[in-house]
Amino acid sequence: MTSRPNGSELLAVARRTLLDQLLPLLPAAKSYDALMVANAMAMAARELDSQGRDESEAQILQFYRRIGLEGTQDATERGLAELIRKRAIDPSQHGLLHPLLLALTRDKLAITNPKQLDRQGDSA
Repeated sequence: MTSRPNGSELLAVARRTLLDQLLPLLPAAKSYDALMVANAMAMAARELDSQGRDESEAQILQFYRRIGLEGTQDATERGLAELIRKRAIDPSQHGLLHPLLLALTRDKLAITNPKQLDRQGDSA
């Protein structure tokens, strides 16, 4: 059983307090700093909310299986990036790589910049 409020909820309350009560009291020169802190708090809350739902390793492993690399490579974003840097993925497999990279990017955007993701819609 999880105790309430959880970390995400605490960050949301702290962020609201910062924006609604503290930001108006700060000198104008410190507004940008406070807004950066509020943005970081929102990102951290979204990341906490997404814990346990990160499917990137499962998606990468599935890709490795489809191209015959299962068991030979680290099924992490870092491992995939290394393969891409080394140009170790056959160009004939790029049709499978592209949707994987899009999915991984969308997952990251959902945490770091969901407004941009909303603006993009399904056009990407």
